[in-house]
Amino acid sequence: MGAVFTPVFYIFGIVAVASAIIVCGFEWITIIVSIFLILLAACAAADINKGIVPDLICVLIAVLAVISIFTEDITLQSLLNHISGSLVLSVPMLIVALLVKGGFGGGDIKMMAASGLFLGLNNTIIAGFIAFFIAGIYGVYILLTNKKGVKSSIKIAPYLALGCAFSELFGGLIMDIIRMEI
Repeated sequence: MGAVFTPVFYIFGIVAVASAIIVCGFEWITIIVSIFLILLAACAAADINKGIVPDLICVLIAVLAVISIFTEDITLQSLLNHISGSLVLSVPMLIVALLVKGGFGGGDIKMMAASGLFLGLNNTIIAGFIAFFIAGIYGVYILLTNKKGVKSSIKIAPYLALGCAFSELFGGLIMDIIRMEI
């Protein structure tokens, strides 16, 4: 856990809480969202500093997801939504990790399973799109600037955390925009 409590984590944490307050206001849900964003910040900071995503943080995200689910009106549809969110990215990431050496780390997969449980299906898809789009842009940048080779790895947890955070804060707005366009 020493990899978590660094200046990067504190900066990410402050931005996370401020963002939750700005978007959610001073409501009880702001506490849950703030905790989720802080846990995402911890995942990102640990991956940046040590190249790991601690299991304890993934467990805490999953526990927070269960708490969040029980604060909603529990229906079969809402449960399936959250379970689908848990699987929609983590299962393909697991398959890639099994087929491609160094494809994804286990911590990244566990982080997305727990985060997907928290976010639900639509927000998890949005989170994945944002994360992999930004990571892809960074990958192209490092290749074009010769900072790393083609076989180099990218720490993906910070991008996943950014995608999850953005999706939690603005996923509903994005879905409303998508529905208006269709």
